[in-house]
Amino acid sequence: MENQGLMQQDNLNLVLCELKKKELFSLFEEARVLSILEKSVVLRYKRGERLIFDSNGKQRFFFLTQGIVNINVYSCNGEAEGSFFLGKNEFLPFSMILKSTLKNFNLVACTDITIVAITKNDFEEMVHNDIAIENFLDDKKSNIIADFLKCNMINSYVQPQMRVILMLQHMSEKFGMVNESFENVIPKWLTQAKLAKLAGTTRETVGKTYRMLRNENLLVGTTGKERLTYTFFRKYKDYL
Repeated sequence: MENQGLMQQDNLNLVLCELKKKELFSLFEEARVLSILEKSVVLRYKRGERLIFDSNGKQRFFFLTQGIVNINVYSCNGEAEGSFFLGKNEFLPFSMILKSTLKNFNLVACTDITIVAITKNDFEEMVHNDIAIENFLDDKKSNIIADFLKCNMINSYVQPQMRVILMLQHMSEKFGMVNESFENVIPKWLTQAKLAKLAGTTRETVGKTYRMLRNENLLVGTTGKERLTYTFFRKYKDYL
């Protein structure tokens, strides 16, 4: 399902509220944030929607303020090169991260998401000659690249079961919650079917891996409420 998102530009308070959720904009004075509000657009997507954007030649930077999005990266001839996920505390300035264009990406909302979109020119004007902001963006960019490379490293393992285990570990550490027993709660949106796609294997292999982890008491809980135990992370911590 493709969607250009519900665009809300007339409510400046809404845009300001979304921008203030971003750690980046805490570096700005409020007057400076207000100066870009009229140039910003808030986009909302439902879970499962594929994100597409206007092809009017305006390159935009996208700041994710709510939810999780899956980015699949492709080469110029259409071959899949990798897949990674971004969440609330991250942003989507693609040309800064991967030196590419939107044509090389497929974006799908894993949850309901909200994005603040700013044109490239406005964004560059906003960060121009501000060392603190440039350093912040460089640090965040490095983290996103490291995440992308980690996903590729996981998928370099020959054994499908190991790919499933390590991808489950990585995604739970990044997006899951830790409970009082130091167990990582697996995100509800990370279904076995989605995990199979991420790990480049079959749904059957993921199911077998889950059963193996349960038998070793490394995975506990019912469907939709699974948790990875502290013992799981002790066993596999040196692989990532």
